[in-house]
Amino acid sequence: MFNHFLDTRQTNSQDAIDKCSITYLGESFPLALVLEDLREGGRTRLHHPGPPIESPETVQHVDGILNHPPHLLPEDIAFLEAKHVFEYPPPDVYDALIEVFLNTFLPIYSLVHRPEFEDHYRQKKLPWIIVHSCCFIATTFCTDVLIHRAGYATRKDARYAYYSKAKVLFDTNYERNKIVVLQSTLMLTFWGGGPNDYWNTWSWISAAVTIAETLGIHRSTLGANMSPKDRSLLKRLWWMLVVRDASCSTLVGRPFRINMEHGDAEMLTLEDFEVDARILEAADHPLKISFADYQIQVARLSLLLYDIDYARFIPGPKALSMSQVYDRLQAWKNDLPMAVDWDQSSDLLATCLSMMYDHHLMLASLGVSGSEVAAGGSHTNGIQLPFAELAAQRVSTQASAIIMKNQSLMVPHETYQPVFVAGVVSYMSMRSSQTTQSQLGRFVVDNCRMVLHSVRDAWDAAPWIITLFDGLTISVNASRAQEHGEAHTMDMARTPGDLSAFMGDLDESTMGFGMPASWQSNPMFSALFDVSQPMDGFEPGMS
Repeated sequence: MFNHFLDTRQTNSQDAIDKCSITYLGESFPLALVLEDLREGGRTRLHHPGPPIESPETVQHVDGILNHPPHLLPEDIAFLEAKHVFEYPPPDVYDALIEVFLNTFLPIYSLVHRPEFEDHYRQKKLPWIIVHSCCFIATTFCTDVLIHRAGYATRKDARYAYYSKAKVLFDTNYERNKIVVLQSTLMLTFWGGGPNDYWNTWSWISAAVTIAETLGIHRSTLGANMSPKDRSLLKRLWWMLVVRDASCSTLVGRPFRINMEHGDAEMLTLEDFEVDARILEAADHPLKISFADYQIQVARLSLLLYDIDYARFIPGPKALSMSQVYDRLQAWKNDLPMAVDWDQSSDLLATCLSMMYDHHLMLASLGVSGSEVAAGGSHTNGIQLPFAELAAQRVSTQASAIIMKNQSLMVPHETYQPVFVAGVVSYMSMRSSQTTQSQLGRFVVDNCRMVLHSVRDAWDAAPWIITLFDGLTISVNASRAQEHGEAHTMDMARTPGDLSAFMGDLDESTMGFGMPASWQSNPMFSALFDVSQPMDGFEPGMS
């Protein structure tokens, strides 16, 4: 890589940068520091043409032998052949799966250049890791009818079949094109894995971040000699990764993999979606008006998750207050374009953004008393108190409407996470001594369980969240029975603070992640299971 870089510098080559072959030199890299002649307009040039990529195509030679990359040993190829990774699904099934990828997934996660992808698909030149990653994504978002048509008994079986093929290609380093590997890795972040699995959503995100930063797509490409379509693709890949990192990390309270202070990639604009917009407009796609605005706004909204995490949960002195975070949330909402403003549009993606906005409000205030929130004063402008409970009720209602319209497999996975937080907020209400508040909380929790049950095979977090809510509901029921002296109507072996009997009876296979029965001792959930302190209602400002 560096030999190629030095050769091109010596010949004063000004070749255009191919998105698949980039040599990235960060400012702190010693080579970049000593090459002062790279400075253009007072700014160090970061992206340079890299050596050509030798990437195999999936077309066959005349003699019927597949074209494999030269760096693999014969035994590696034999291993991959035994895994059936060089086989397409049946033609009609493959076409249907790619249709789902193009028209359900791609409008909400624009991670390929669509004309180029479609051309390679028609010519059977898609890299094998992309073939199986796309099929994995399609089986995540498609209908049950297509799952059975593909020959699988369950969605979980179908997803795992394609996921495992993509993963073994990743493990053997079959594909050398970093953009292709990044695209595949981003798709594999939709595989949840289990708590004892090394490869799960967060490890795939970590791998994607490593690849992305190696390519330097976290940095501005304005000064790079790159085609506009390639520049737009790199921006879309980066901001999809930011969205996935922010959402998946806050789901279970893990540190963000991306340090936003180290990057300066430009925010997405409508121009980055021009090609897809023309295609969706010609096809009269239902999301043709909102898909680009949605991806731009969800990227902006994801940055506020970093702010919430910093202001609330990062230890040490803070340069950002929660009051400022609330102001930023409100400013984001006020600046929404009409296509995705849920106060002006009934569009599906506008509803999704509404739920994510409420998720941020709930996360920012969860565990904070109403009096503390109200003490901020100005930051409550435009945000009605008690906003956590109201946000939970809105999310519950909107999620139910999505389920009733059979749209649950058409929405971004980031839409499901607000349902989890809404259930947690409502569980807190359910424990209240105020009857009306408790009953409303129970209704919302039950509604959230129903919604999550409908997506349990597509969103890998759903099974353990459902189980969590089941256990918490049993705990509250037992507590209520003891208070009223009706413990004989319950299982007498179960006390409010002891869910072990309930958890011990769970079939791990129904939980998706294969979690052991002792998972409820996880520190992440310990506060939710701690019912030793009675909850006599919320602070006055939150009631």
